[in-house]
Amino acid sequence: MFRLSTIYLFLLIISAPLRLLGQAEIKLIDSSKADCSFRGLSVVTDKIVWVSGSKGTVGRSVDGGQTWTWTKVPGFEKSDFRDIEAFDKNRAVIMASGTPAIILKTVDGGQTWKLVFKDDRPEMFLNAMDFWDKKRGMMVGDPINGHFVLLETKDGGDSWKLWDTSLCPIALDSEAVFAASGTSLRFFRDKAKIAFVTGGKYSRVVLYQTCPQFTVSAFLPMTNGKPSQGTFSFAINKKGNLVYVGGDYSNDTSQQQTFFYIDEKANEIFVKAPSGYRSGVEFLSGNKVRVISSGTKGVDLCNYKSCGSHNCWECNQVSTSGFHAVCKAKKGKAVFLAGSKGRIGKLIY
Repeated sequence: MFRLSTIYLFLLIISAPLRLLGQAEIKLIDSSKADCSFRGLSVVTDKIVWVSGSKGTVGRSVDGGQTWTWTKVPGFEKSDFRDIEAFDKNRAVIMASGTPAIILKTVDGGQTWKLVFKDDRPEMFLNAMDFWDKKRGMMVGDPINGHFVLLETKDGGDSWKLWDTSLCPIALDSEAVFAASGTSLRFFRDKAKIAFVTGGKYSRVVLYQTCPQFTVSAFLPMTNGKPSQGTFSFAINKKGNLVYVGGDYSNDTSQQQTFFYIDEKANEIFVKAPSGYRSGVEFLSGNKVRVISSGTKGVDLCNYKSCGSHNCWECNQVSTSGFHAVCKAKKGKAVFLAGSKGRIGKLIY
């Protein structure tokens, strides 16, 4: 009897879901807005999540994604809100790419929105934003007259100021920034520094420091040369490690030059991840160096580990469903994803 019970228990264990044995998975938690594509994603805490996207749509959850409140911003039903920055359950800033370029802010959970910036120039195209704190933030746009566009707020997004062209980094020929997930621009812990990544004919990371003022850039070993190619997203962890992701969205199954990692000792490591092109990346919480990256062909979870005499990455595809953006909670460990056809997912790990 004991032997049969033991065998039965063993069979139960090996037939259990892989997640119970430590395998991560992506859980689809909402797809009710199937006619929308979401690229803006901001996770304030494990409970408070905001998304934004096409057709003027903004969503908010205050219970970890179990239920959502949806809004089509009045007067902006045709806008594509490619990025969103939320500060709490009531306050958030949204950015629309395309013409006109607009920025709006809510202080009442999305019930009403105030227009805080508008630019009707046809060449104006906003790509991404990030905030150092609840007051100061930056935004990057595609080049105009040979210089990238930078905007700054010092009052939590209530107003935005266009930087003088002479202060903005110079763009190379046929170089631009991608508005794929709101993570082509990132802040550093040093409040004088921001960085953004580019694509097109060239792929670079551009670092701008305000005090003292200087700009430095470096070419990245990512797929480049065409308008659909380059670096789409990057992330920085507390140790100063950097991870860059991208590829070619018009050939999204190609795994060539889509993932590049630099550790705190400036060692460079190329990684071949299974999902091909990806548009969003985040470091996960914990003592181990782990990365989640998302793209139109799926989601990968990568672990940095010891491989004998050296370190290497081990990447596994945890979802074949595509997501444009991935974001970890500012205060917490929860990780959410957002994509086309209204898909919103959550990493279970």
